[in-house]
Amino acid sequence: MESSRYKNAQESPGYLLWQVTTMWQREIRRVLEPLELTQPQFVLLHACVWLNERDTEGKGVTQVQLAQFANVDVNVTSQVLRALEKRELITRKRHLTDTRANIITTTPEGTRLALEGIHLVETADKVFFDVLSDRKDEYMEIMQEFIRYKTDV
Repeated sequence: MESSRYKNAQESPGYLLWQVTTMWQREIRRVLEPLELTQPQFVLLHACVWLNERDTEGKGVTQVQLAQFANVDVNVTSQVLRALEKRELITRKRHLTDTRANIITTTPEGTRLALEGIHLVETADKVFFDVLSDRKDEYMEIMQEFIRYKTDV
């Protein structure tokens, strides 16, 4: 029995995805380093800004909603938010009607870092994915299809 069905690693879609992901994450870490944010910290910080901007009912964004939106495990979300709170980038307050829930908001400094970070990340994404040139739309459709069909519902 052979150790793989593939003749070489370049035939394995999982291996290729892992390679591209590793290269992309390296670039994102590089651009976030001056902000002293890890990628998970940035994702949750910016998601908090994003969701609060769109909270038209004024109910606030809960920790669980944030975890679901970012597709991050609730326990990991809690740990990351604790680190952001320690740096005074977010605040957590008890929900008025659901005592089990926390409302998450960014501080002015947290909002500033999230906005600076999204500019850096979007610029890095543009440079990284420009290699796809006219195939970028096709790439985006394929990735969205994976998300639709592989997301646990």
